[in-house]
Amino acid sequence: MKKISFIASFPVLLFLAACSKSKPDTTTAEDLYRDVPASEVPQQLAGGIWFSGTLSAISYFYRDGHNLGNDYEAGREYQFSNINGKGRLKFWQYLGTMTSSSCVNEYFTYKEGSVVFEDVTFTFYPVKGNFKTIKKDCSAGNGTTLRAAVAGDLKPVVFRWEIRNIEGEPHLYTFEEEDVDHENPVFVYSYTN
Repeated sequence: MKKISFIASFPVLLFLAACSKSKPDTTTAEDLYRDVPASEVPQQLAGGIWFSGTLSAISYFYRDGHNLGNDYEAGREYQFSNINGKGRLKFWQYLGTMTSSSCVNEYFTYKEGSVVFEDVTFTFYPVKGNFKTIKKDCSAGNGTTLRAAVAGDLKPVVFRWEIRNIEGEPHLYTFEEEDVDHENPVFVYSYTN
């Protein structure tokens, strides 16, 4: 009898579970930053966008002679700011590739979080982000894929940094943490408003 009672009540339990309202996510932006280290961003970095980008010199053409474009392009941006004396950083990255068969792959990355500056290093502590992949005219996997960043994508990253002037314009040089002599820049960013 107990087995029959359980089987008979099981659909009712499923119905009640399906009808119960889930609590809306009430996490605020400040909640994400609550336990994340931050320091003030130096004035020379705050306020604008630091951009690094490239285009390759190789171009492809359709058989009718129409220029298809470069086979590789990439861009990265940092936007530093201070909110109530605490450093914030937004990071964007784009990578686009095109093969001679016109297969286009585009990869977009966005992360934001806090930043800590200590002398010649800064540590970026991402708290959220997302990824988007677009494939077009490829033999398989065409379409758009979206993915939210998970814990493994949001690990802190440390760079050494310095500002160098090139033809009177400031450039942000970033280096691997081990490059104490600043000999091999990872990326060089120009300042834009």
